[in-house]
Parts: sequence; C-alpha cells; structure tokens
Amino acid sequence: MRVIRRYRKCFIAAVAGGCLLAPTLSTAVAFADDFAFAPDTSTFDPTQVEGYPPLDNVVTGTESFSLDDLTQNSVNWADAFTGVDTETTVGSFTNDDFLDTGLGIILLNSSSTEVLDIPTGTQIDLANFGGGWENEWVSVPTGIDAGTSDLLITPFGDFPMLGSLFADLTAAL
Repeated sequence: MRVIRRYRKCFIAAVAGGCLLAPTLSTAVAFADDFAFAPDTSTFDPTQVEGYPPLDNVVTGTESFSLDDLTQNSVNWADAFTGVDTETTVGSFTNDDFLDTGLGIILLNSSSTEVLDIPTGTQIDLANFGGGWENEWVSVPTGIDAGTSDLLITPFGDFPMLGSLFADLTAAL
C-alpha cells in the first residue's frame, strides 16, 4: 500500500512540474516559428486512391508546396515546389509525404545571396497529429543545404529535433 502511495505522489509531482514548465517552452526555442513548408491543397490532382475509408485513406497525386512566412501570415513563395504528394489519413491523423519532382528552386535574399537550395528529389513529410501538434521532416539530397532536418511543431512553440535547415532559413531570410 505504501508503494502505491509513493508512485501516486511521484506522478502528481511530475504532472505539476510539467504544468509549471509548459508556459515557458514557447520562449525557449521560438525562433523556428518564422517559416514553414505547406501544401497548396488547391493544386492537388489525385491519381490513385487506396485504403478503407473512413478508417484508412491513402491518396496519391501531384501537388505544389509553398514556403510561408509565419511572422507576417503570408505566402512568400507560392507553389514553389511541384511534385508527388501522398496523403495518408488514419482517423484524425494526417500525413503528407511530398517528393519534389520539379526543377527545384533556389531562394535568394534581398542582396541576391543564395539562402536556400531545394533540388529535385527533396522530400518533405508533414505529420499532423491534431490539436496544434505536428512534425515536419525535410530531406535535401544535394546542395548547400544537403541533409535531414526535423521540426516538432507544438502549441508551445516549435522545437528543432534534428538538422539546421529551419534555423538557417530563419536566420537567412
């Protein structure tokens, strides 16, 4: 009986500590909130549908992705990437897996310096868990930004999990 009470006290202390820290998370690493890669759903052209709707639905087709400036609530580079998008929906979970098959793009800043190179073959995976929780994973195969980056998007701010693409993009633009 004493062991159960001890576990309850530890659990309550952990929950209370988490509740106290949660409001400060958005100030910890909010620098990554400036830009996001987002699908332009109006350009989606489905070519294949699979699954068992409404439980599991997989739709593949062509779509364009844009680069959004979240600081000004605007789309800076509309339909910047064109490629194949596979959208998987399982209940309320949605996953967009995008492969750039277009020409790729090179973004320049105001002084004409190259700040982002997205070559053909770049993969962007956006997982939406609902409630403001998402995960954006980008794999750039070649160029100045080659590598993999992962960004956890939460209601408390965005947290870079792997790589530096999102921080480099925010610093450069």
